[in-house]
Amino acid sequence: MKLSPNIIQDSVFRIIILSDTHSYLNPAIYNIIKKDDYVIHAGDILDYEILENIKLTSKKLYAVNGNNDDYSDLKDIEVISTPIGNIVVTHGHKHYPDYHDSLRNTFSDALIIIYGHTHHHVLDMAKKPYIVNPGAAGKTRTQGGASCIVLSNSSDGFSLELKKFNPE
Repeated sequence: MKLSPNIIQDSVFRIIILSDTHSYLNPAIYNIIKKDDYVIHAGDILDYEILENIKLTSKKLYAVNGNNDDYSDLKDIEVISTPIGNIVVTHGHKHYPDYHDSLRNTFSDALIIIYGHTHHHVLDMAKKPYIVNPGAAGKTRTQGGASCIVLSNSSDGFSLELKKFNPE
């Protein structure tokens, strides 16, 4: 599948990865977003104001429609070209039931594939492309508290860190 990528040219960057807000973004997650951060939302937004607020506090927002979204200005798949490799973002619901194999087969040229939908956070670094699911960033089926993933890239390489917050 050939998609035209968005481009992050910075060699040092941080991306806050979230999904499944379902009309509510946990304030603890919103508060970790800084002006120099990129943000990825992997769908099931349900309240466009969440995206508008993220745009005000971040460097750039990338978002895709989830199975509960139908925003005309969002795609179902985004590709972000970075100095470390391509990052593919999709909600993932079309890859059920074997999400990881299906995603890896569909987007085999990616470095990282980000998906949501399941509300379960995952850092599958077993093989490339790496599979990342930030879990739910709102109140709905958070598995013990809202979560997101922070991808950081520096001269030392990239890292992925799960951030989990206590239920409200």
